[in-house]
Amino acid sequence: MLPFLIIAFLVVNFLYFFMEMPVLAFGFTDWSNLVIAWGILFLFISALILLNKFRLFIAKTAWGEVLKKLFPQLFQERPHVVDIANYQNQGQNYKRYRMLGFVGIILLVVGVSNLLILPILTSAPMLYSSAYRGLLGEVKESSFTSDIEPINLSQIRIVDEETARKLAEKIIGEVPALGSEVQIGELSLQKVREKLYYVAPLEHRGIFQWLTNYTRGSKGFVMVSATNPQDVHLVQSVNGKEVYLKYQMKGFFFDYLPRYVYFNGFFNIGISDFSFEVDDDLNPYWVVTLYKNKVGYHGSDAVGAVIVNAQTGQISRHTIDDLPRWVDRVQPESYVYKQVKDWGDYINGFWNSVFAKMGTLKPTGNELHLIYGNDDSVYWYTGITSSGKDGSSVGFILINSRTKEAKWYKVSGADEGGAKKSAEGQVQEKSYRAGYPILYNIGGVPTYIAPLKDKEGLLKAVSFISVENYNLVGVGADIESGLRAYQQVLASKGNQFIPSQENKALKLQGKISRVSQVVKGGESYFYFMIEGDNRIFVGSSNTSPKIPLVKVGDLISVTANDTKENTLSITEFKGENY
Repeated sequence: MLPFLIIAFLVVNFLYFFMEMPVLAFGFTDWSNLVIAWGILFLFISALILLNKFRLFIAKTAWGEVLKKLFPQLFQERPHVVDIANYQNQGQNYKRYRMLGFVGIILLVVGVSNLLILPILTSAPMLYSSAYRGLLGEVKESSFTSDIEPINLSQIRIVDEETARKLAEKIIGEVPALGSEVQIGELSLQKVREKLYYVAPLEHRGIFQWLTNYTRGSKGFVMVSATNPQDVHLVQSVNGKEVYLKYQMKGFFFDYLPRYVYFNGFFNIGISDFSFEVDDDLNPYWVVTLYKNKVGYHGSDAVGAVIVNAQTGQISRHTIDDLPRWVDRVQPESYVYKQVKDWGDYINGFWNSVFAKMGTLKPTGNELHLIYGNDDSVYWYTGITSSGKDGSSVGFILINSRTKEAKWYKVSGADEGGAKKSAEGQVQEKSYRAGYPILYNIGGVPTYIAPLKDKEGLLKAVSFISVENYNLVGVGADIESGLRAYQQVLASKGNQFIPSQENKALKLQGKISRVSQVVKGGESYFYFMIEGDNRIFVGSSNTSPKIPLVKVGDLISVTANDTKENTLSITEFKGENY
């Protein structure tokens, strides 16, 4: 019986660890089930041997028939005559089985306590609301115009995740038979060589594809520009070497990324948020967050990361402070969202969050979004609204996706939902859908920018919506035309929403040195340069009916918003000699 129990113990333990990958540390409950199961088994064996009535009861059941065949010696009739010679040995055996039962009781107590009792005593929000609120760290109130620099138009994100996936699927479909072997994994937004891209691994479609390509893995990954829907790449080789992803989320056995990381020594700390990223040389990696529970058994918080080479499996461990520069995020969205929510909920304690809710704040949506600043930092973003208020925000919060440094900006106005409805209202005859609005600094004006898509999810237009007044909307076929329409709407309101200290009017006079006409979205735009000035000025007939008549050598006067960019949209145009 003993050899069988040992083998069964090893097999069950291996299968449990192989499938469930429990974290063997205080503050995690997933190892409790195994402890409880073996506690019950030890108690059962002890009771079966020591308690005659229990043995007789079991013998009459269906389980008893099975146990009789497996362990016939346990169900043998006990002699009524005491064997003096074996009495001492029997006493020692009974002591061993009593000890086995005692160990079983201890395992049960430990397992049940860790699963049910300790999580309540050490993690209940009613008792630890201040600890939950403090997980986000110090939230500094800051100024929008001083912290958030005006964004370069080339860095504005107009391709959302839905559109990016459709573009990625299209390029995969252009390669014969590739779609039958692989599928597109989760898209990760990141900055690659100073440009924003959605990057996704090509993963095994199923176990048969994995068996076929077991030795090397699936081939390649896709990159879709977040700023230009025409910029889509299928990357299957880098510097002349083919790219194969052996370790991935669709692998099996030890090619399955979480299992590979777990059995390489990371069994006593939480692992989460398996993000696919590439470095600036386009080498593929997995960035895996390491976390601990900071409030008893809850309050998950990132403490570092593991970087896994998707091709070779090489692993390196990093703290948050020594991450490579190309890593964009290590703070999982779900953890940061929960911490932002707790920061707003428990501002005046637990009971206030349940009943009065005075002063409580909450995120405007159910998710966070990554935005990229001009300072090369990456942030989780969400609008913030007061509890009970719908359709409006009292500000927004930015959390650094690496360090978790949080800043809170009080900018009252429309929330993201209101901005989407306002943008869709401008093109309601076309039935376009607005993507998620992202907040930007456009010439000192807090502005939502949202892509407008058709029923197929393809990008058709770009909308600009003022945060302070969501009735001020500009829509264009592209970024440039949308911005010009937005600036004209702002100008028509007397520039009352443009802070003068952030967006000064620029007046110039000179001769035209170059001029060109471009048609976008059915509207003509005129690009021209002035002698002695390297900047490009853009205008349309809506600005002045004289613009279509301009030619090289004409003397003109223009007024533009000085956004410090190389391309400026003009608000006034005057031909001096015609």
